[in-house]
Amino acid sequence: MIYLSQNKRTSHVKPKAKSKKRGFAIFGTVFLSIIGVVSIALSGLLWYFQYNRNSSLDALTDADLGIKDNTLPDDVINIALFGIDARNLHASRANSDSIMILSIDSTHKKIKMTSIMRDSLVPIEGRGARKINAAYSFGGPELAIKTINQNFNLNIRDYATVNFSGMADIIEAMGGIEVELTEAERKDANIHLRWMAIESGLKNDQIKTAGKQTLNGIQAVAFARIRHVRTINGVNDDYGRTDRQRYVMEQLFNKAMSMGKSKYPSVIKALLPHMETSLSYSDILNLAGFLTGDIQFEQMRMPEGYKMQISTRDYPSSLGSVVYYNLNYAADMLHAFIYDDIKQADYMAANPPVTTPWYTTWANSNS
Repeated sequence: MIYLSQNKRTSHVKPKAKSKKRGFAIFGTVFLSIIGVVSIALSGLLWYFQYNRNSSLDALTDADLGIKDNTLPDDVINIALFGIDARNLHASRANSDSIMILSIDSTHKKIKMTSIMRDSLVPIEGRGARKINAAYSFGGPELAIKTINQNFNLNIRDYATVNFSGMADIIEAMGGIEVELTEAERKDANIHLRWMAIESGLKNDQIKTAGKQTLNGIQAVAFARIRHVRTINGVNDDYGRTDRQRYVMEQLFNKAMSMGKSKYPSVIKALLPHMETSLSYSDILNLAGFLTGDIQFEQMRMPEGYKMQISTRDYPSSLGSVVYYNLNYAADMLHAFIYDDIKQADYMAANPPVTTPWYTTWANSNS
């Protein structure tokens, strides 16, 4: 049972020195925004509809879920959010191509979302060091949650998963999103649209022109998957892709919070067939109640960017292209953001990134 405590708690992680506050961009991913925000915002009607609840986590202990610290503050609820690239929610060997942590902070009246880069190199119990998105394919949401808890010292006990095939319907039900496309982005999005039509049978609804426009559901999903073209702000590769996903997140969050009640049923109907969660009705309703009043929304990405990445490649080349960063430093930063309400930029200003390689030491101790 989820219970949001109002008890005041002591600071969990503090920066070494005070730093100047900076602007903070809203981060996120398309499908996780809907799970993490829309499903909560609209959950007052969930009891009218059937949804896919996985109750198997109810019987698991904290040790089963990799929770090592039982003293973490209870005024923050952390929920894992996964997106899988498969039609079947129960598909085996499906990687979680998007991973986020939804944090409900009752003390600071905030919803916080942390996106974890899918290619992050982490130890996975029983599998060695792998990309973090492989944990879901190896052991489903249970192992995926355990992997996050063990590597970032968190206390996640619940999750929600959504598949990509239903995202177009969900975004469509919300009226699409407004985007300003460069010509290069338009061309690349159209390539994704063609492939999505082949792979998932979705409509190949090509984007005709660049510039500011409203993208429909399938077009918005294609936009969010662009990787090899710079954003309008000049950001490339996976970081550019997450920038686009964050922009879509902001659009969907704003729509969810301002949506008229008449649209609730259509959005929920589009969402639920494509979602699986360990949350019960009462859990979801409890979370929904948190959204009454003035709630702020913040996000961060792990890692922040190239400043946190380790340049030494002491890991096997067989792992391919991974995002390699110091997990202890990342865990401290994550705790500062989630529990102490310290923004990522402020934390990094007070605590310069630690880029000490860890793979060789870890491998030697686990050989």
